[in-house]
Amino acid sequence: MWSYNSSAGPLYIVPLSDGTFGIKFGGTVWESCTTPQAEADNVFCRVTGCPEIDALQDVPADLSGWTYSPL
Repeated sequence: MWSYNSSAGPLYIVPLSDGTFGIKFGGTVWESCTTPQAEADNVFCRVTGCPEIDALQDVPADLSGWTYSPL
């Protein structure tokens, strides 16, 4: 799992049971991608479908700005 402490609260990129990776915020998984890198890119490009996440102005440009923690 990867985490990022945004101004809206913590964001998590989590592995899902179908082998994809989802963006989790406020207890809800908003979307999924085939790789965690693609999910981090969707957060940066503001295309997650979550209004709070998509409104963030200061997020990492790629996964290297997120903190990795084994589950």
